[in-house]
Amino acid sequence: MSQITQRFSNVEEWLGIPYAKAKRFQKPELLPFDNSLPYDQKGPAPLQAGDTSWLEADNGFSEDCLNLNVWAPRDRSEPLPVVVYVHGGGWVLGSNTQTTSNAAGLAHTERVVGVSINYRLGPFGWLSLAQFGGRLKDATNLGLQDIITALKWVKVNIAKFGGDPNNVTLAGHSAGAFSILSLLGVPKADGLYHHIAAFSGMPARLVPAWVSEERTLQVLKRFDCQADPEKLLEIDAYELAEAMNATQADDPGVPHGVDNNVIAMTDDRHLPNGLIAKHPMEVLESGAHKDIDILFSSTSQETYWWVLHKTNEFDPGSIQELVEEFAHSNRITLTKARQIIDVFNVDDRTPVEVRGDLLTAFSFTLPQTRGAVAHARAGGKAHLLAIGPVADDYAVHGTEMYGIVGQTSPNASEAQKIRDLFVRDAVLDLAEGKDLAWPALSATGQLYVKGIGDLPYDATKHAESILETFAGVKRP
Repeated sequence: MSQITQRFSNVEEWLGIPYAKAKRFQKPELLPFDNSLPYDQKGPAPLQAGDTSWLEADNGFSEDCLNLNVWAPRDRSEPLPVVVYVHGGGWVLGSNTQTTSNAAGLAHTERVVGVSINYRLGPFGWLSLAQFGGRLKDATNLGLQDIITALKWVKVNIAKFGGDPNNVTLAGHSAGAFSILSLLGVPKADGLYHHIAAFSGMPARLVPAWVSEERTLQVLKRFDCQADPEKLLEIDAYELAEAMNATQADDPGVPHGVDNNVIAMTDDRHLPNGLIAKHPMEVLESGAHKDIDILFSSTSQETYWWVLHKTNEFDPGSIQELVEEFAHSNRITLTKARQIIDVFNVDDRTPVEVRGDLLTAFSFTLPQTRGAVAHARAGGKAHLLAIGPVADDYAVHGTEMYGIVGQTSPNASEAQKIRDLFVRDAVLDLAEGKDLAWPALSATGQLYVKGIGDLPYDATKHAESILETFAGVKRP
């Protein structure tokens, strides 16, 4: 039995609450809460391509997936802070049905009300079609529109569950974290959240419009409907999901270039009905959202998941090939690329290991550190956390997912449980507006990074060295 259907004795749960409705490629419409229904079963998971057996989707998959779960302590008098969890999965995978989306573990502490949401994935949430107008005019960043609509539902309804609508913390992992940080640049989301806990996702995943439109063209060609994009409204849903998945490179390192060639939020500022107003890094630098306290976190070996499990696809072949690829994909000189890669090409590492260390630093440590420094210098409160390995386990992408929602990973060692509890308590302290267990960055931007686990380096000095290594290299 999946953990999400288990019940803590001190927690009430409401599963599969519809928060919005949306037809294919249409914007979501907020739904009222119907208190007469039992909400005792999970809602359908977002329709998605590939192997979905791990998603614990008891009630299947559907395009009609805009539902959320709520967990609240049974004994509650004063309104509690709210933590809204946004799952990851590269914008093509995932669901609020997973144990790693089960925020009952947070509510079990009796400190917060927990919420986990679904949003549309793959082509249904992230295929850019608004440029064609007509019936497709709203199809820009629909997944992000879903998240905002879920937050509007929370604003209107969470008091019924004992939550404080004026104290909402967004917590997310990977695509979820990138998405909630992008909300900093979306005026329509203003006032719907008050703190952000971003794990393994940084303010650096806006996709240029030209990349998104090229991906759209590939999908249209698959169905021979370049001249009539509205034909996608009638295409079989699973075929459409598979077609968009097929536009992604087999090499999982490709999306880490300067153009963010990945399925994610499109920089749609050029559209009349675009959602994004500013890049989130620009917002951090400006101080426009200095009122939002932010926890930035990453693991010490983020991209080692691909080193370990997608070795052949991730292997650059040689250091010289890695130099050429990194220079080209980030529009820097070969000389500069060689200087950067030499920093990581030590201790007899293989080329695939060097690439793992390079992209962990470039796509995670670097933008999270730059984002935290910018936020602090603009007057905001920013905390940095580096999560290291324990019990001889790598600290890869996804290591902290159980801890974020207060769950315990299966067969966890005592050291892993301690690490998970630290992550959980950091989210809870942030939600309650408390000082975290380590200092925030100073207004001068002076770094302090809290390291947990068995890190092979001092976390603060490591972040400083990454800033120095990539000085002058853009990571938008």
